[in-house]
Amino acid sequence: MLYLVSCALHGKAPDNSRVSEMDLEAVYRYAKCHTLAAITYDALELMDKAYFGGLSENASAALLFQKWKEARDKALRKNMMLDAARNKLFTYLDEQGIWYMPLKGSMLKDLYPKQEMRQMADNDILFDATKQKQVKDYFVGEGYEVASYAQGNHDIYKKPPVYNFEMHTALFGKAHNEAWVAYYNDVKARLLTEDGSGRCFFTDEDFYIYFVVHAFKHYDGGGTGIRSFVDCYVYLSRKKLDFAYIEGELEKLGILAFERTFRSVSQKVFGAGEPLAKLSAQEYEMLTISMYSGTYGTLEMSIGNSLHKMQGDTATIKRTTKFKYLLGRLFPPMSYYKDNYPFLYKTKVLIPFFIIYRMGRGFFAHGRIVRREAAAVWKADHSHKE
Repeated sequence: MLYLVSCALHGKAPDNSRVSEMDLEAVYRYAKCHTLAAITYDALELMDKAYFGGLSENASAALLFQKWKEARDKALRKNMMLDAARNKLFTYLDEQGIWYMPLKGSMLKDLYPKQEMRQMADNDILFDATKQKQVKDYFVGEGYEVASYAQGNHDIYKKPPVYNFEMHTALFGKAHNEAWVAYYNDVKARLLTEDGSGRCFFTDEDFYIYFVVHAFKHYDGGGTGIRSFVDCYVYLSRKKLDFAYIEGELEKLGILAFERTFRSVSQKVFGAGEPLAKLSAQEYEMLTISMYSGTYGTLEMSIGNSLHKMQGDTATIKRTTKFKYLLGRLFPPMSYYKDNYPFLYKTKVLIPFFIIYRMGRGFFAHGRIVRREAAAVWKADHSHKE
């Protein structure tokens, strides 16, 4: 999968003999898991037409390539539909004098050789938090479901068949690292503006800094997938950055060591095309953890990391740590109610009834998820680095 991604990025036809040795069905499944199906199929299309056609003569292979191509085509259609919906929103925000800034994938995809190579899940947009209700009214008027509102640092709006917006009132919230929250507290002061519109931008350096912080947030939580490394390589290959400034800021944020390894892996794997055996032990560990994370990480990795942070070390997780975690999930701290249920936080007398309701809802409506989380806690008996 890594090889095919690298071929697509460089417009290089994959070697016939190397492809012939691949379990392409497994590569396809793995690429889908990492949201890299589109870019890997684009690599296969670069192959010699006669050879690629020969592979397709087998009935099962023909069916596989058909699914693979459909995944690529769907990615392109989805990107185009999200683009149209995003531009419509931006027109409204401009008309209303509301400042905003597109984030992450919506900016990165245009740096790829072909935009469908960077598959999109949603539209992430930072906007003026004082206009939160007005923006909600816009989405409701457009027929979107309000999946989440005024809970955390972003609201979520969804509409079939593919529309998904995460509207950020802040880049990081109370559940995140305090240093990051403080750093981005007055984010508007860091932004460049576009004449005649409410659209704002980071400088190239500040965009990269936020991208790295976001990648680390996932890596340190449930894990981050290979697509983050691809994004990093693509961005660095298209931008000339002031790394003296970047490293100084990342030092303040406490993630400079992570960025250096993250950047090195990205450039070695997708730039130089170095064999994995040439990665340092630290680089290989980061890549391996990410290879098993999928695009957005896993519940098991998230719980393992949480337990290690709670315990304060990377040693074998103790039973007392697991009990403490489970009790915290059943009986959240008061800060949970303050952030998510202000009314309960103020009244407090209703909290015991809410806890009973929450347990019942969890058991009957989300039983499978609850059981999976509990199982993951009990199975977490070794360091996540192993």
